[in-house]
Amino acid sequence: MASTASSSKNRLKRAITNRYFWIVVVMLAASTFLHYSTPQMRLLPLASFPLIRHAVERIIFILPVAGAAFAFGQVGGLVTLALAVLIMLPRVFLLSPHPADALLETVAVAGVGYLVIWMIETQEKEKILRQEAVSQLQTINAVTAIVTGSLELEQILNSALDKVLEVTKVKAGFIYLLDRATQEMTLAVYRGVSLEFAREAARFKLGESLTGWVGRSGEPIVVGDLLQEPRLTTSLTSKAGMRSFITVPLKSRDKVLGVMNLADSQHHLFTSRDVQLLTAIGNQVGVAIENAWLHQDVARQLRIEQRLNEVAEKLSSELELDKILPKVLQIAEELTGTDGGVIALLDRESNLIHYPYLHNLSPELADVTVPKGEGLAGEVMTTGRPVVIGDYPTYTGALPDFVKAGVTSIVAVPIVSGDQSFGALGLVSLDKAKSFSDRDVAILAGIGHQAGIAIENARLYENMRFYVRQITKAQEDERKRIARELHDDTAQALIDLSRRLDNLAASREQLSETVIGRLEEFQELIDSILRGVRRFSRDLRPSVLDDLGLLPALEWLTANLMEEDGIETELEVYGDRRRLPPEAELALFRIVQEALNNVRRHSHASRVVTVVEFGQGKAGPELVLSKAEGQSRRVRITVDDNGQGFEVPGRTGDLATAGKLGLIGMHERARLLDGTLTVRSESGKGTTVTVDVPG
Repeated sequence: MASTASSSKNRLKRAITNRYFWIVVVMLAASTFLHYSTPQMRLLPLASFPLIRHAVERIIFILPVAGAAFAFGQVGGLVTLALAVLIMLPRVFLLSPHPADALLETVAVAGVGYLVIWMIETQEKEKILRQEAVSQLQTINAVTAIVTGSLELEQILNSALDKVLEVTKVKAGFIYLLDRATQEMTLAVYRGVSLEFAREAARFKLGESLTGWVGRSGEPIVVGDLLQEPRLTTSLTSKAGMRSFITVPLKSRDKVLGVMNLADSQHHLFTSRDVQLLTAIGNQVGVAIENAWLHQDVARQLRIEQRLNEVAEKLSSELELDKILPKVLQIAEELTGTDGGVIALLDRESNLIHYPYLHNLSPELADVTVPKGEGLAGEVMTTGRPVVIGDYPTYTGALPDFVKAGVTSIVAVPIVSGDQSFGALGLVSLDKAKSFSDRDVAILAGIGHQAGIAIENARLYENMRFYVRQITKAQEDERKRIARELHDDTAQALIDLSRRLDNLAASREQLSETVIGRLEEFQELIDSILRGVRRFSRDLRPSVLDDLGLLPALEWLTANLMEEDGIETELEVYGDRRRLPPEAELALFRIVQEALNNVRRHSHASRVVTVVEFGQGKAGPELVLSKAEGQSRRVRITVDDNGQGFEVPGRTGDLATAGKLGLIGMHERARLLDGTLTVRSESGKGTTVTVDVPG
């Protein structure tokens, strides 16, 4: 009651302070003056007869009535009309000589006045309706421009919600999206509430609370007072002080994709037009959500294809499992959105499954072994089919170490090639359950198949490397044997023959000058052959390499190149000099020897620099000459010449086609040492050969 009286008093105060109020008062006063203080008036001064009984003065009362209706609406017009009738009635009953006619004229003026009020009110309503329609169209157009101007879902939802709050003048708003995996409404964006409230109201099941009701039914709901709403299953709104509430579905093709909620702490009357407007906006936003989801799906599919291509490229371009399988594991995690991963491999000799490759899991799991056929990996390898476990701790084949590591959900696929099973690829969720879609399983199955092919190729390559190592060892042993025989047998025989010729030539009394000359020629020829045998013996297996090591052998190589071919050479050594294993020294010597032979035969170079670096680091430019914790010791040798250069094939496999068999041998020797060989060359700018190996 008090609030009603206060509201009426405020409206009266606003009316009195309005200048149109006083204009109406003046018009009403003037009409009263004319009605009571002037003689009878003609309607037209030139008319031949008067309009009797003060009809003109009564008609004039319509003017303030119309003015009040324009200024204050229907209520103001009716109040003014009532006052005008009250003003005219005393003359009707007290002063008019013809009361019946005066009353009829007064009633007629009242009827015309009411008709004028109705016409003005109708015109104002139509004007308001047109303005509301234009405003709604502008709002819908603005929202349409927002939702069609981007495919980024978060940007669309934030901009749309801000626009709706601006138009409706409501304080708080929320947009929930349907989680396609769990079929729950999850809070996407919000305004006007605290972070604590947003966290508590972050998720609703379909049918739960008003949000869930609309998500299930697809029909809008308007609530004038949330505290009296029986369908409200949560007290969160009362905590936030909300009273008025409206929720509309966000639809696309009659499918509910989300819900938009608007709430206000004050009583806010949402009309049917508001519901229609918000429903139309909801449909626009729903279409935008579907388009954004389609865009995300397409972008995700493209990303998956790119990553799968990357996996295929890595698996096909690399033959060392320790380099490719960890990277494949990380890519598989990224594609499935999991927390960690593991690759289990079967050791065929011991029939044990072990877990050598882990990511985001405890390194201690690498020491776990289980018999063939046991555990999830054993099941996958036995059946050859993917397995998804939503609650791993309750799985009958769960391994205690993995449960202790926090594995909650896991999907495992076999690593196979043809009919051979090598292991299993597993992706895990830690400390929180996760559902895996059919798409996730299909992606992982493809990766597992490619990984199986890579493992088979790697094992074939390891076998090939073993045979190459054995062949190389046999070749070097044979070279060493031949070099020893040349040095011990052939060279000694030539020396003995040379001495005998010397002795024969010394006995001049029995030989003619012609024979002596021939003997001297033979002796020179034998000396030349002896030098060639010694050089050939050193090339086959220089004794300095076995006796003194790599660096003296390289000094001999560079000095020999300068002495025999006139090419300026320089040998630079950095770091702490040390002996390497015989196999490594021999391979590095052969690589440098082949590089210098290429300089001698093909480069037309005038200068060559050989640099030997002993340091720590990894393969590549990050070689550190000082000791560093956690870094392996490495040796890098660079042979750089200023010759004519050549065009380097893009792939190692193209070297054979280009006739670069020497470079192929250098690459293979470097790989046998688990190292790398890099050749950089450009026509007219020389060639640089770099070998980087552990050591």
